[in-house]
This record gives sequence, C-alpha cells and structure tokens, in this order.
Amino acid sequence: MTSRMLAICGFSLLPLVACRETKTTTKVNATPIHRTDSTTVQGSDTTLVGKRLYLEFESNISVVEYLSDQHLFWLSRDSIHGTKEGKDFYNSLHIEPHVFFVNWVERDGTTVSQVLDLRARTCQAFLTSNIYSPNKDKRVTVVLSGKISRIEDSTHILFE
Repeated sequence: MTSRMLAICGFSLLPLVACRETKTTTKVNATPIHRTDSTTVQGSDTTLVGKRLYLEFESNISVVEYLSDQHLFWLSRDSIHGTKEGKDFYNSLHIEPHVFFVNWVERDGTTVSQVLDLRARTCQAFLTSNIYSPNKDKRVTVVLSGKISRIEDSTHILFE
C-alpha cells in the first residue's frame, strides 16, 4: 500500500466523535499527510459540515474535517510543530454562500482562524501561539495564504 493510500485509509479508521465531547485533543507526530493534485469538486460550496478540506500553504499542509456544526478534526504538518492532529470545538460565520470564517483553539493554546472561499478554493489562515515568538514567551500571529487543493465528503460517522 502506498503512503498516500495509508494516509487516506487512516482518516476512515479514526475514532468516532460524539458531538457532546467536552475537551480537545492534540497529538504530535501523528500520521503524516501528503500533498495531492486531485481536482475533485464537491457537490455544494455552501456548507462545511460533512466535508473534508485539504489545505496547502507554502510552509504547511493540513486536512480539516467538519464533523458537525460544532466539532472538527484536523491534521497538520509544518516545520514548527511537525505533524499533529486534534479534535476541537469550532465556531464559524457564514459570510457569503461560499465564504466562511472559521475559528478554534487547540489543546496547546494555538488559536486558528481561517477565511475559506470554497468557490475560489482559497484559505487565509491566522495562527496565534507563543511557539512563533523568538523566546516562546509571548503570543505571535502568523498569517498564511494558501489554497484548498481538494474537497471531499467526510468519512466520519456523525452523532447528533
């Protein structure tokens, strides 16, 4: 099995997530993710729930899966954090039929805010953490501009 197939299969074998979960989880050095050049297009660009987005930035690649209107799963790899994943509560604002503002706080305190344009396939991400400051002593925001390389249906089973 290729590493790409293993990464895709790994998402389908992730634990089930109950929508009333009260804590977040983050794992460092989790299963690696790989860039893809697929151009799969989702059926609708007006919802995030039930979708998996593959995000590519110059220094980061991520996969975010919107499990419900409150919970998401993410897996990310960059040169600062390495590979890590988590299940978190998120908030979103539906700005236009295909544009969303999404925000969540990871277990280590990193705040992630994104502006997603599903039609233009773009993502502006704002990451705030002390890990980005030279002495790791104050919170600093890093801004990433990237693209949504692929949108798929989520493989997680949702419990509402």
